Amino acid sequence: MLSEEQVRRLREVPEFKDGPTGFISPNGALDYLQRKYIVNLSRYCDLSRSIMLDCGCHEGWNIFAFLLEGGRMAIGVDTNEVALSVARKFARIMGVDDRVLFCRASVTELPVRDRGVDLLCCIETLEHLDGDADRALVEINRVARQLVLVTTPNKLFPIVAHDTRLPFAHWLPRRWRRTYARLLAREKEEEGSIFLTPFQITRGLADFRLVSKFLGFDSFKDFLGSYPHYLPYMGSGVAGVRDLSKAKRAFYRLVHWAFQQGSFYVLPSLTGIFRRDGS
Repeated sequence: MLSEEQVRRLREVPEFKDGPTGFISPNGALDYLQRKYIVNLSRYCDLSRSIMLDCGCHEGWNIFAFLLEGGRMAIGVDTNEVALSVARKFARIMGVDDRVLFCRASVTELPVRDRGVDLLCCIETLEHLDGDADRALVEINRVARQLVLVTTPNKLFPIVAHDTRLPFAHWLPRRWRRTYARLLAREKEEEGSIFLTPFQITRGLADFRLVSKFLGFDSFKDFLGSYPHYLPYMGSGVAGVRDLSKAKRAFYRLVHWAFQQGSFYVLPSLTGIFRRDGS
């Protein structure tokens, strides 16, 4: 996907090399994002004619996966100026800087006109908005013309792969969560994230309907076929190859059999592609 020279130059960007994500494999991250998100989006739109907005884009990996897969143009917004600086340098090295704009902004106040982008991605961002997720969803609903891809932990699930991962911790008030985490020596992992229910997502995206069938994929078979894959963020500054255990594979099969597309409401991750009604 990227040449050895490009990878070398990416790794020499100081803020990336010495930063918290410097362990990531550039080609591995791009392959992961293309297979997990971009290819799935391409089933519902023509990437070569689409402008994408990535909310909470950080260093821009999802945007680069989109552009290198043939996407027309992209806009990345984030509140972290250091990450945006890295993203701009990455764009020049990858030769896509003429097709992308990175700007400092929050998903709660997007600098885009109504229906100004064809598709919008909001990947693991809504839970970090300190309770402003409903406001962000209103903005997303406003600016996306055709498709929205959302991923965020499901508040209704007893354990989420986020923060402390302690059972039921995310159902408690923040001060109780901190006490719970401290008692089990997980206080450092407690970030105070505010998780969403699936009903908040569907209510916030009132003009859209869920079109993906299982965790953002067009079919359960496609979902299973995505494993094993490289995972850029495995926690604690580690990346590597991830596969589904037999137990998880059996769990996902059972949920898919019982709920089909409604699996969106009961899985640990609220991951789905939504299409604007009538588009």
